[in-house]
Amino acid sequence: MTFEPISWQIGTAAAGAVLTVLLLAVGHWFPWPYPITRICRYIYGTSFILFGFSLWRGLNGDWITPAGLLSISIAGGFTVILAHKIDKYFLELRKAKKATAADDELD
Repeated sequence: MTFEPISWQIGTAAAGAVLTVLLLAVGHWFPWPYPITRICRYIYGTSFILFGFSLWRGLNGDWITPAGLLSISIAGGFTVILAHKIDKYFLELRKAKKATAADDELD
């Protein structure tokens, strides 16, 4: 880590924040040609936050912290995807159980 003046640190953090805000605003109001799934929204939102953070740290000569944050974000993303798949599986099981309880012929 380099020891730059505090004004450089604040300025580069502001640049990262501006980049994040602009990317999130464009992503929010972009006329998507098809419906975007919740997982895709998580991915682009998290990616834009990572871009802003990486700009800030990159301008300060730090590439290890953004790389670590990227790996943690990817692990978290896979966890969310897996959790959604598990939730969907158990929802289908509950639906089947209700249908079976309502109609004995489905057993």
